Amino acid sequence: MGLFSTLLNVVAPPASFLMLAFAWPTLTFLHACEWFLHSLYREDMEDKVVIITGASSGIGEQIAYEYAKRRANLVLVARRETRLWGIRENARLIGAKTVLVMAADVVKEEDCRRFIDETVNYFGRLDHLVNTASLGHTFFFEEANDTSVFPHMMAAKAAVINFYETLRFELKDDVGITIATHGWIGSEMTGGKLMIEEGAEMQWKEEREVPVIGGDIEEYARLIVAGACRGDEYVKFPSFYDVFLMYKVFAPEVLGWTFRLLLSSYGTARRASLIGTGRPPMYLKPAMPPKPLTPPPRREIQG
Repeated sequence: MGLFSTLLNVVAPPASFLMLAFAWPTLTFLHACEWFLHSLYREDMEDKVVIITGASSGIGEQIAYEYAKRRANLVLVARRETRLWGIRENARLIGAKTVLVMAADVVKEEDCRRFIDETVNYFGRLDHLVNTASLGHTFFFEEANDTSVFPHMMAAKAAVINFYETLRFELKDDVGITIATHGWIGSEMTGGKLMIEEGAEMQWKEEREVPVIGGDIEEYARLIVAGACRGDEYVKFPSFYDVFLMYKVFAPEVLGWTFRLLLSSYGTARRASLIGTGRPPMYLKPAMPPKPLTPPPRREIQG
């Protein structure tokens, strides 16, 4: 077995590069044809049903407006219910048909089951599920004073991407999956704002005092919805980030030096500091009492 492994170590790398040299032009042509066909077909979202988690701000809010322009039925899900009511009114003004608001925490499995079941019971269908709710951490590992929660952090981006890529192979063509990834964009999270368990809003002092220059969040939301309606497997914003994949494969040392240089600019470990911001004043419509969901009328199909 040792001799066989040694032989593979010598033969496999050059053979793989030779095979890749022949396969690359063919794969590029097939991808170009696939992109052309997808650009011709775009799913009509009028009267379709879309659930958007994390819809109270940032990417989720802008995605809701993009689906509203396509006259879809929306179900807005987030913990900050008061903000959802204002976004609901904005989406209806833009063109959404029916917009429902549900307060839920996607970390809790029972909440996830509830808003899915209530949506299907109300509309009788579910066409798009957009997961934009996320968790972010803005500290060095050495600053963590409680590491007992790390095994329970199951929302790492790498794990989520690998999960959906595996799921795509299992589901085949039954359910389309679009994975959207982005670089530095302007949002509440990149500005250092976060929510603690009790629902109050906090903000990192360092991120509040340093201006954040990020990508256009409206443009990113537009690309996500357009890509999902075309059936794209991936949406990347900005697209030039693909260049770093070549460095990761062929010159990982360059990325390592870059990260060390960026981290060294912090000097010694910073002292974590939070500023309480409370709940922001509503700049949208005021909150309205929730309305009970009722099932849609039964439709009889004439044979």
